[in-house]
Formats: sequence, C-alpha cells, structure tokens
Amino acid sequence: MCHFLSVTLPCCGTNGREANSSTRFCAACILKLAVTRPSASTSSEYHRYDDEPDEYPVRKFYEKNVQKENKRFCECPRCRDILLVKIKGVQPADEDDSDDGSSDNECDCSDCVAERRDRAPRESFKTATSISVHVPSFRAKCWHIGRKRGVAKLLWKVALLHHTFMPFEALGGEEEKGTILRLTGWGIIEKVPGKWNANVYRMDRGDQTKLIKFFRLKDPSEKDQKSECLLMSYVGPCLMVAAWKHLRDEYRIDRSLRMLNRFSFLGLHFFGYLPPLPLSWRQELVVTAFILFSVTLAAQLLCVLLVYATVFFGVGLSVCYVLKRINNVTYCWWQVIILSYVAYRLNAWFYESPYLSWGVLVSPKAMIPVKKLLWG
Repeated sequence: MCHFLSVTLPCCGTNGREANSSTRFCAACILKLAVTRPSASTSSEYHRYDDEPDEYPVRKFYEKNVQKENKRFCECPRCRDILLVKIKGVQPADEDDSDDGSSDNECDCSDCVAERRDRAPRESFKTATSISVHVPSFRAKCWHIGRKRGVAKLLWKVALLHHTFMPFEALGGEEEKGTILRLTGWGIIEKVPGKWNANVYRMDRGDQTKLIKFFRLKDPSEKDQKSECLLMSYVGPCLMVAAWKHLRDEYRIDRSLRMLNRFSFLGLHFFGYLPPLPLSWRQELVVTAFILFSVTLAAQLLCVLLVYATVFFGVGLSVCYVLKRINNVTYCWWQVIILSYVAYRLNAWFYESPYLSWGVLVSPKAMIPVKKLLWG
C-alpha cells in the first residue's frame, strides 16, 4: 500500500471536479503511470515497421512529440479519459535514492542476470517535487490519441460530417465500432440524447473547427492528395449506406435526405467548388438550397427525357410492329398516320398541361404566386 499523497482526477466528474467517490489515487502511482512507456501493442500505437504513419492523415500526428519530460499524457485508470500530468522539479536522482534491485537473494541464473544487465542505468532515474493532474485541451488530446491505430482516419471523418448529426453507419458502422466507442470515452464525440437517437453522435462545433484546421493541408504533396482521394472514396459509400439504413430501418426520410445532402456537400468540397472548411451556417444553408435546386432541375430534365424517350421509342416500335404484321404496305398508311397523331397529341399535352408552367423552367403552377412574391 502506498503512503504518498493522493490526488483527485478531474476527468471523472462534472465542472472540472471529481465526482463524489471514496476512490483516491496515489500521486506516485499516477506519476509512474504517466512516465511508463508501454509497448506499441499495449498502447494501440503503430509499430516502427508500419507504413501507415508515413501517410496522410496519420502523418500529421507524428510531426511533433507531445510527450515531454515535464508534461505526460496517460489514460485515467477509472474512466479511461485522457489526462495531462504536469511534473514539476524534475531532476536526476541521487545514487542512494535509486534502487537498482540488486540483492544477495537475487537469482544468479543466466536469464535473471541478463534481465538485470538490460535494466536502465542508475543515472536515468529521476525525481520530481510535485505533480498536478489536468484535463488537456481538445487540440492537445487529439495530438496524443491520433497516434493510436485507426483513430486518425476516424478523426478525419468526424471533421467532415455535420457536428450535430453523425450517424453510426456514416462513421464506419460495425467496422469502426471499437474506435467510435473509444472516441466517445475520450470525450471527442458524444451520443445524442433520446431513445430515437441511439446510433447518432455529435460534437461541439468549436472542437470540430479546431479539428478541421488541424487536418488542413497548406502545401499538399501528390502522395497526400492520393491518400485524401482514397479516404473520400471510403466516406462516400458510408454516407450512402447510412441514408439507406435510416430509410429502411427507421423510416426516417428526413435523416436520409440529410445524408444525401452531406454526400453532395462533400462532393462539391472535394472537387474544389466550395470555400475551405469550416463554413458558417449561412454558407451551409446556401449550399443546401443550391443542392435542392440542382436536384429539382435534374428531376425535371429526367421527366422531359423520359417523355421524349417514350414518344420516340413508342412510335418507332409501333411502326416497326405494324410493318412486320402487314404484308401489303399500301394498306398500312392510315395506321402510321394514327400513330403519328397520337404522338403529336401526347407531346402537345405535355407542353399544354394545366399543371405546368413553361416560363423559364418547368415548375408546378402552384409555385407561380411564390415566384411573384419573391421576384415581383
């Protein structure tokens, strides 16, 4: 049992204070937890031989090392949130203060001797006068967790989705379930309250803005652009799957439309038709209105093409059918005239329909009072 002073953990409570609990942690144990360097397998970080840390966006988190001698990041032993341990008065330990573990009762086998030989030298031990435990800023927390396997790509995806609507399927679904739960535990994202929002997440808009600026490339190389293109090709199908599942499982047409709108929004952003992210809510509203206008225009064009295709292929197939069924061509002229007249009347009905207006665009006549109100 440790007899050092105990410290409180600011991450397990609300308003920066620890929740009411009889659990207290020894300051020396927290210090040991912070300065101990776990292996890549236990810390979920990349190995030295992995190629992924050399690619975007993982490479962004390896541009600098946030683990310093007087500032160490570690996970809370209780809630697994990220803690920042500030160490004061760091200095090399005296020779008498450091214990090398040598004793007369130690084993003299070759394995134990080799283990003692590989231990850190005496001068590598250090002491500290005091420590303090803090909740790190959002940016500092991202610098630390971005080195963990699979987290950087999910953070990049979180930066692109709308901060109030991040469906589970859009984040990656079952394939990224473990990483999504870890981001939730670290406080990067949180679940939207309500029983109908079980698989919807959100995050603070200010934090998302910091994340977007963090991933912004000032002078991207060809390799970075290729990596970003591969990431976008993965995000697009996730958004489409999320839209389909909201429609099929929940019958939420509004959420499906929001996913399709975000898919179009990211497409415009990826091809360089939008200003750099983040956009204000007014700019996003303008983009949404433009997407709605484009979809309406495309639907109208599709209707026109469908009518013309029906007339063209209908008349052509009908004439060919009549020519094949009647051997004497002199007696089928009146049938061709009738088919041509039907095609003409169908075309005239489409243009003279009482439900459509052919001013500038094809639009329902119910929109005419609205257009007069807006444009006079």
